Amino acid sequence: MAQLARVFKVKHFLVYNALLWIVLAGISLLQYYSFGISLDNQFDPTSIIRQPLATYLTYWILSFLVFDLFLATRHYPRRWFWLLHFSISLIFGLVHKTLSYVNGLLLERLFLPRETLTWRELIDLWQLTWIDFLVGSSVYLMMLLVLFALDFWQRYQDEQLLSLELQNRLVEAQLSNMKMQMQPHFLFNALNTIAMMVRKNSNQEAVAMISSLSGMLRNSLSRKRQSLVPLQDELQLINQYLTIEKARYQDRLTIHQNIQPETLTVLVPNLILQPIVENAFKHGISQSIEQAQLDITAQMDNGKLVMEVFNSGNQLPEGWHLTRNRGIGLGNTISRLMQLYQGNFRFQINEKENGVLVRIVLPTDDKISQKTLRNATGKLQQ
Repeated sequence: MAQLARVFKVKHFLVYNALLWIVLAGISLLQYYSFGISLDNQFDPTSIIRQPLATYLTYWILSFLVFDLFLATRHYPRRWFWLLHFSISLIFGLVHKTLSYVNGLLLERLFLPRETLTWRELIDLWQLTWIDFLVGSSVYLMMLLVLFALDFWQRYQDEQLLSLELQNRLVEAQLSNMKMQMQPHFLFNALNTIAMMVRKNSNQEAVAMISSLSGMLRNSLSRKRQSLVPLQDELQLINQYLTIEKARYQDRLTIHQNIQPETLTVLVPNLILQPIVENAFKHGISQSIEQAQLDITAQMDNGKLVMEVFNSGNQLPEGWHLTRNRGIGLGNTISRLMQLYQGNFRFQINEKENGVLVRIVLPTDDKISQKTLRNATGKLQQ
């Protein structure tokens, strides 16, 4: 039953369960006592063995079976969940009715000189009291309803925490993106390139450079705090960044983009490619004086979106491994992917020819928790 405590995140769940049945038995005992006094009947303490002690003891014993059945079926579709458990409730009512009579007989043999009813009398009473069968079935459904409500509430709480975590991760990504773009060397290099263009009377190129720089900074500041955005929005920010870098490197940099049109409307995590492209320049292209190359591709493969970023330049250091050597940017990116796609994605960094290739494979169907994404997106827009 430790699993149930983990599901509901409630410590001492089994203790609370036992206390519940003790309290209910106590309430039933008070009612039974009050009813006897009101009829001027002398209260017989031995009579409480069958009701309520045996009755609620049996409920407590069978509650463990209810817990196991709930855990085994909690992920079933809601319709089949309730149909199945309604059928089980009928069996539960029959089992509880029978077992409570047996427990009552055993308790009487344990605490009394002799039982109050013989087996024959017990069977006759069992056949006459069918209301106990309906009560037992109703109690089963009530227990199940409480478990279902607790599970629903805990899932809601988990989604709220996930939404908050996604918000924090996205804010970190935005801050990291702004930090990269506001670093003195980046702005200095961009402004220095603009100054060189002006000296060469390349006014049109200088205007285009200024426009790209201002557009990129404006886009970063005003970018919507959504968890998912269309790929075309992500590429727009990247193209503004590449316009500046291409002006800096001029003929030494070759950029290829192979973006399938059907991928442009696919939703991807906000700022998922921008830090990867910036790392390509920071750790690869800027570290070499040779002819540089940057390739960005996006295509559909068996219903999944495959995005790749390749850069020439320095390869991965010897002994480098993603799980050990990823920095803050990559760590934040992978954490966001884990939270959004529940592990249903691929993120790879490998050496390729004379450079490094980053490959991301994301699902585009209902494998993502749409409810979670709606909650996350809604919170981020508030």
